[in-house]
Amino acid sequence: MQESPAVTNRTTDFAQALRVEILSGNRLPGERVQLEGLRQDYGVSLSPIREGLSRLVAEGLLIPSGQRGYRVAPVTVDEFLDIKAQRIQLEQRALGESIRLGGEDWEVALMTAFQRLKNFEAKRWQAHEISAWEERHHVFHRTLISACGSPILMRFCELLHGMSDRYRRVLMKTSEPDRNVIQEHQALFDAALARNAPLAAEVLGAHIERTGASVLRMMQALADH
Repeated sequence: MQESPAVTNRTTDFAQALRVEILSGNRLPGERVQLEGLRQDYGVSLSPIREGLSRLVAEGLLIPSGQRGYRVAPVTVDEFLDIKAQRIQLEQRALGESIRLGGEDWEVALMTAFQRLKNFEAKRWQAHEISAWEERHHVFHRTLISACGSPILMRFCELLHGMSDRYRRVLMKTSEPDRNVIQEHQALFDAALARNAPLAAEVLGAHIERTGASVLRMMQALADH
């Protein structure tokens, strides 16, 4: 029997809320996730919870544990390397298409997103402000590829970006990005706005690779202890 629109909406809202908790690192790898606890935390019935959990299992964010429980998926080097490789390939493609297809509206949106990110990165900020930087950083990267013309490609890029961010947030507990990241954002913006697709793709790939190398160093350091 098909779910009612109300149940479907509750399922979607619940899945998105739990997805955000996992991707933000608020629920750590290996942490137990139980149905009754979720029902109490989110105030929804078990039916949308079960459907929402199935979606997150399909996305690789949860794994079944026991008869009625789940755990947040672990972080592994092999998975991260796969995420990173696929993210570079798809985001470079989407960026190239955005540069080719994007019009004035895309340029204005990109300038706005970059200026908001630049304003924040130009000042000293505290650890509790990390969520504000995360939001501006995500909007900038999403805007870069937003004119690619393919909702499916955008959806895959969003998924991979979120999975990659989960590793970064869990493993890199820094209060603000270093100066190299700020310079990379500037170079990426300049190349995209200049419609230099090969340079933009090169800068984007190096940007993702550099962050990935930092995450891998942290994973190695944790494994050595």
